[in-house]
Amino acid sequence: MDVRRWTPLTFVAPARYVDRDDWWQSFDLEAWSQSEYVWTQDEWNGYLDLAKYPRECVEMGRGDCEDYALVALSWAVAHDRDGIGLGFCWDPPYPWPRHVIAFDEEYVYSSGNIYEMSVDEWKADSRYSFVLRRRVTVSS
Repeated sequence: MDVRRWTPLTFVAPARYVDRDDWWQSFDLEAWSQSEYVWTQDEWNGYLDLAKYPRECVEMGRGDCEDYALVALSWAVAHDRDGIGLGFCWDPPYPWPRHVIAFDEEYVYSSGNIYEMSVDEWKADSRYSFVLRRRVTVSS
């Protein structure tokens, strides 16, 4: 088990999880999201959820919310999107995040869905009462 892939660490240091391979420039996130990606929940033991590496998620064609968010984040970095980041989402009564999204200035990327709206608009239409956002700055 690779504890460096523990999901909360993706929030602490999200740029560390971005795949910077040139392959992402030709990757069609929208097409993959609509036809190949299948949301699949990780086995949950109450405290340990491990994120897949972005290419691993794409190759498997499945993953849960943080796996998809890291794929979208890698795609957004490769396409020089502005204002990219991750959002950890809470819904009462849970004391820990229940969902992870990726975002940029124009879109929210959530478990296979791409929404043309801000994080605030997305949150207002969701069941989540709070989104803790972490902007991602990636140096070349």
